[in-house]
Amino acid sequence: MKPSPKTLVQLTPIAVAAVMALAPPSAQTVERYYARGLYPFIQGNLTALSNRSPVAWFDVTLGFLLLIVTGSWIYWLRRVRREKSIKPIARGLFATLAGGSVVYLWFLAAWGLNYARPMIETQIPFDESRITPQAVRGLAELAVREANRSYAAAHAEGFPAIHDWPTALSDALHQVEREFGRPSPTRVAHPKTSMLSPFYRAAGVSGQLAPFFLETLLNPDLTGPERPAVLAHEWAHLSGYAPESAASFVGYLAAWRAGPAAEYSAWLDLVSESTNQLQPVTQRLVLEKLEAGPRQDQEAIRQRLKALVRPVERAAWSTYDQMLKSQGVEEGVRSYSRVVQLLIGTEALTASRLKPQAPSR
Repeated sequence: MKPSPKTLVQLTPIAVAAVMALAPPSAQTVERYYARGLYPFIQGNLTALSNRSPVAWFDVTLGFLLLIVTGSWIYWLRRVRREKSIKPIARGLFATLAGGSVVYLWFLAAWGLNYARPMIETQIPFDESRITPQAVRGLAELAVREANRSYAAAHAEGFPAIHDWPTALSDALHQVEREFGRPSPTRVAHPKTSMLSPFYRAAGVSGQLAPFFLETLLNPDLTGPERPAVLAHEWAHLSGYAPESAASFVGYLAAWRAGPAAEYSAWLDLVSESTNQLQPVTQRLVLEKLEAGPRQDQEAIRQRLKALVRPVERAAWSTYDQMLKSQGVEEGVRSYSRVVQLLIGTEALTASRLKPQAPSR
């Protein structure tokens, strides 16, 4: 029996999505044709479009999809009662699968294929032999020293508001992009808040790149010292660095060049990121050197995170972990800590600055 045109229309995205999931293009193909060709064109146009509205188009899209799915299933279930047959359920499942495939392909085309790019350490000088426990401690001590040093200037300059667009940070990101060979600068997204903010608050999400219209969404509860580093991280995602470690790496490099507030924000974030990799005794010794000002900022962040709803947090991060692994990021959410390895294994920070300081007498 020949399938109807409607069936063929629904089968097409299902088939294409299955091929992309089961036989994705090679990393080299993605890098050459997508990351350095198609994606900058898509990114510039989608972000320019979404920047025209202060409302998150991601929210509108989610609301529209929820309305369509709910309305469609109400219709199909009513048909089951009317026809006294389960055929409407089969048609509903098929249509839902087709619609889900369209959304998945939209995600891949708009941004998701960046997960298939070569790892960032294959594109820049990287020496894994540099990564030692001593170097990790050295990085943590460097972060503490730099947070102490940059605290006063950062607070004197002031931190951006949640919807601010720091031009110094976007300029610094463009400089890093040129050094990494991106063919054109990222069109940065105006920071927005989302109707998902209560979820961000409960799950401990600081920010998100919304993939459908390439928007930057931030948790409105972020403290001032957090905002520049989080924004730099999300803009690095927008630049096409999908793994969390790569986005943090690029975000740090940009923030360190973007003035006192952004520099301090990045060092303060790295204090937590690096000391979390240390053994408890060593961690305590390193953090003892953090001065009162940065310590107060860390305490404000801890107070913000007290609003976490633990079951929601665990479920959210478990789901995100599985999503990352499904896109080829084998470390899952643990790729966050890989930024420490990237900083040590590359020339981003010189080896001499990573040597632990001698204990004071």
